[in-house]
Amino acid sequence: MRLLFEVPQIGVPLLIIVGVVVWYHYRNDHQRQAEETWDSAPTTAAHAARHGDLGSIRRLDPDFSAVLFTDFVYALYARAQGARGDAKAMEALAPYVEPDTREALMKREPAGAPIRGVVIGSMQVERVQLPAGPDGMIDVEVAFEANYSAALPGGERGFYVREAWRLQRRADAKSRTPETVTALGCPNCGAPFERSDSGACRFCGQQVEGGRFDWTVHHVRVRSLESRPPPLTHHAEEVGTDDRTLFMPGIQQAHAALIAEDPSTAPDRIDQRVRTIHAEMNAGWTALDLRRVRPYVSDSLFNYLQYWIDAYRAQGLRNVLASTQVLRMVIVKLERDRWYDALTVRVWARGLDYTARMNGEHVSGSTKHPRTYSEYWTLIRGSKVRGAPASDVNCPNCGGPLDRVNMAGACEYCGAHLTRGEFDWVLSKIEQDEAYAG
Repeated sequence: MRLLFEVPQIGVPLLIIVGVVVWYHYRNDHQRQAEETWDSAPTTAAHAARHGDLGSIRRLDPDFSAVLFTDFVYALYARAQGARGDAKAMEALAPYVEPDTREALMKREPAGAPIRGVVIGSMQVERVQLPAGPDGMIDVEVAFEANYSAALPGGERGFYVREAWRLQRRADAKSRTPETVTALGCPNCGAPFERSDSGACRFCGQQVEGGRFDWTVHHVRVRSLESRPPPLTHHAEEVGTDDRTLFMPGIQQAHAALIAEDPSTAPDRIDQRVRTIHAEMNAGWTALDLRRVRPYVSDSLFNYLQYWIDAYRAQGLRNVLASTQVLRMVIVKLERDRWYDALTVRVWARGLDYTARMNGEHVSGSTKHPRTYSEYWTLIRGSKVRGAPASDVNCPNCGGPLDRVNMAGACEYCGAHLTRGEFDWVLSKIEQDEAYAG
């Protein structure tokens, strides 16, 4: 202090420097404390890094559902890829894929070859842009990782692709219902699309292209494409298990509101449902038989799991998940719309994970040392469904055993469809912790 008054030309700058150093350490200490407590509980201020908020579209369209949008995009992706070797099939998608994009898809290598076995490994919404006015276009960009096979002259060949699709829809268009969202006919009248001489739908006379009634793909960009068989014999080191958990802002309040409407959605009840699904899925996966898994997973996730089961079978292998148990789970995200509640939980589990040949010969992984891992699971349930999640293995509609649920997701005893969350929570998405972005 004496230096400040007696030699101010030295004391004043020194005081400023000391103040800056103190402020810097104070700020860093607080930042470090915030980071250290970010993953401690849902009560912290952890905010997930959201790439694109589909929920914002409900400001323009109250019927919009992120779950239904995903179903639609999955169906369109599979149909468009499958139509690449058939000009007539591609033309039938004119209401949903712009002309230049259809042409680009037809020319993509391997050009002219029938594409089948399309399985989407992941779909990430990267950008959502709303228009300034009610007559503008909503713009959404999504990134895919997918596998498919092509029938080539030398035989079937598998491909792995990473690509981005840009979709647009008029701001005043209205979303379709769960029953019709994946029917890719005329988006106005529902008939199979056939173009009239004027370019309109031959049945209803409406011009239905360009996103007027539903989402239209305006641009497709391939980020990488390679021909390779599924990597089934390599066990990579687990990563991301110790990463901090990403919580949706306001998750506690959102979940409390749901519990107030339906006390059966309390964490302990959700935990029971997660454990039931986890046990059934691991058993079916290890046995290369997804019949027991079918009642618990959505259609798109079932198709994804079946792709890998078929791949293991084709190579004479099976991935064994033994002595697995859920260690804990925490609810990290809740999105609600007119049709669905979507609840995301982070699940930590532990168990043996190894690959073996059908004769029992060990190929990779450890048969002795358990592996600890975590994943983000998204479960969906109809927005009007209430009541305790089931922890048994019976049809929630008729009580029949769930081993008689067909591949379409319906109970063979009573015919009730079960895999869109009509009666209970079903698993719709599994995301690895190192890839999850909220």
